[in-house]
Amino acid sequence: MVKVRREVIMGLAVNVLEFDHGVETVEAASRESGEPTSKIVKTLLLRAGDEYLVAIVRGDKIINFDRLSKALGKSVTMAKAREVKQVLGVDVGAVTPLSERVLSLKVVMDPSILENDYVLCGGGSRNTLMRINVKDLVNLLKPMFIDAFEKAS
Repeated sequence: MVKVRREVIMGLAVNVLEFDHGVETVEAASRESGEPTSKIVKTLLLRAGDEYLVAIVRGDKIINFDRLSKALGKSVTMAKAREVKQVLGVDVGAVTPLSERVLSLKVVMDPSILENDYVLCGGGSRNTLMRINVKDLVNLLKPMFIDAFEKAS
């Protein structure tokens, strides 16, 4: 069962989808929403040298850390769960790109996200997703597009 409501978040019109079950993984989000994994995006906190950045990654892709590190000129690793809580203020699985904390960081985005008109992203809790227009997401986040993502096997 899913409840859908229209909201304006950070100036953007989004559909908030609230589920009875958790949607904190791409697989669960795809199963519960009925959308393919290519229309789900993950918002991941990374460490690049001594700073944090956010990667927006299509659900059917993974980060190639060697390529991303080379593109950014510094070693990039996944942040630990406690760092996600500390930096973004939410637990892993509840991260949303529509947050002031994400906006305060550098954002890199998987260019293949642009193949979609809309995507589903984390909604700020483990049982919510937001359906957002890709152009709106790009205009809000002003990401760097780096081709450092590859199909998940």
